[in-house]
Amino acid sequence: MDQSAFFRELTLTRNQDGGMTMAMWMPDEFWRTTLQSSRRMTDKGITEYIAVVHPYILIAVVDAQSGFSAPRYTDVDTLVNEATIEDSHGTTYSPLPPDSVAEDIRNLIQMMRPVLSNMMGALGQHMEFLVFPSADKAGHLIADPKSDGSLTVHLGNVALRYRLPLGSILPPSLDPKTGESFPGSYHFNPYTGAKLAQRPLDTHAGPTPKPQ
Repeated sequence: MDQSAFFRELTLTRNQDGGMTMAMWMPDEFWRTTLQSSRRMTDKGITEYIAVVHPYILIAVVDAQSGFSAPRYTDVDTLVNEATIEDSHGTTYSPLPPDSVAEDIRNLIQMMRPVLSNMMGALGQHMEFLVFPSADKAGHLIADPKSDGSLTVHLGNVALRYRLPLGSILPPSLDPKTGESFPGSYHFNPYTGAKLAQRPLDTHAGPTPKPQ
């Protein structure tokens, strides 16, 4: 997996009307990749860790408006009241009340705050974590980064949409006729319309062309 591409896909930004809104989704694959890279936990430990976060969708958000001397950041209460997520069927979900979120998740959020601050400076310092259920009432995942669909984060009048699946975590797609390689989220060749097939990650391929 191209980790840089993966983290880019998880971070969406919208600039409009002198303001900036950012969302960072942290699905199970985010935690697996991060923990494996740290080399501080065993595979069993990582699996147990992910079992704790799996019932939740964690999204870090920040919203800022340009100021005379420094950006003005939207406070957490406003973010929580304005935030919802929307699945590919158009169903919306509000953040979970803090007292309904497992203590392990609340502790995890506190651990992540300085991490984001160190990574992103003032922007990371003002990011707030929103916690949503990971499944609907029928038990179906609201968003699966490996399956077709979408996840939209609404903050006030700003909508940030993840198109799923995320190409960076899937094997690249191959055009059997031309030999061209595309991100794993592509089902068709954007130049010819030909149907693509996924190939194993260890298969050699040339550089991925960019759609025009």
